[in-house]
Amino acid sequence: MDFLSDKKLSNSQGKIYVGRTSGFGDPLSIMYRRFSSHHMRPIGYGNPRLDVAAQGIAGRYAIRGREQQLIDFYGGVGSPRVGNSIRGVSRSNPAGRGFHLLSNQYFGPLAPYTGF
Repeated sequence: MDFLSDKKLSNSQGKIYVGRTSGFGDPLSIMYRRFSSHHMRPIGYGNPRLDVAAQGIAGRYAIRGREQQLIDFYGGVGSPRVGNSIRGVSRSNPAGRGFHLLSNQYFGPLAPYTGF
């Protein structure tokens, strides 16, 4: 199974929405299959752009960390640049630091850890 993170840009607001998904097949097919019924599509978010992909259980958790790092990189939930209304990983999630560290190992650091 493949796990991946992606970004979508709002055509009207210029905001970035960060997401993650999983499935079988090549990463682009998985991403577009998810986008076909994505809740942000009807409100003006355009085609997704693949960020990174990984496989296996460690890859799944690395993608969880990557999604949150991307949200934080663009300013975090509530930022005028970010379309996400909730964090990818709760601040109080006890596994959050592990997700963050796995993301760093797989893809390199992007943003500092913002959980507790």
